[in-house]
Amino acid sequence: MLYWTLSLLIILTGTGFWLFKRLFPAIIKQRAQADLHNVIFPKGEEQKRKVLDIFQEFTNHRFNDEQILDYFIKIKGLQNLSVGVKTSFWIRRYLLSPTDIKLNYFEQVRFYEMFINYPKSFEPLNQKEDVPANGRLYLNNQPAKAAKQETKITLPA
Repeated sequence: MLYWTLSLLIILTGTGFWLFKRLFPAIIKQRAQADLHNVIFPKGEEQKRKVLDIFQEFTNHRFNDEQILDYFIKIKGLQNLSVGVKTSFWIRRYLLSPTDIKLNYFEQVRFYEMFINYPKSFEPLNQKEDVPANGRLYLNNQPAKAAKQETKITLPA
């Protein structure tokens, strides 16, 4: 009887561990991306396709679209997450998990050029901010440095 109880306990523990490691992250990703997708891409599929095309261009098609969206949504979501305001458990858990891909230095530089010039036509996740008339991001009331460079990546607003 003791062996049956121990074997059942081991099986339940193993199943619980598997669910926590495999199934739980998939549920978190599905729920959080559904919420964040409408916030980050307010213009829909066209805006998402442009981001994917630019990203594929400077990574030489190394990553698939799902990996790129995961990276972009996590970085953009973290930028818009306010510290003092309550956020959904699913979104917080998703944004604080590591990304699926790792970019090399040159890809990171190109990504952040695109990221800084990404049109700010949406509200942050927790608070409202004024959107400048030209749609550019401003850091300390100055245009972003990447916008002044000769080779800039921009997305039409």
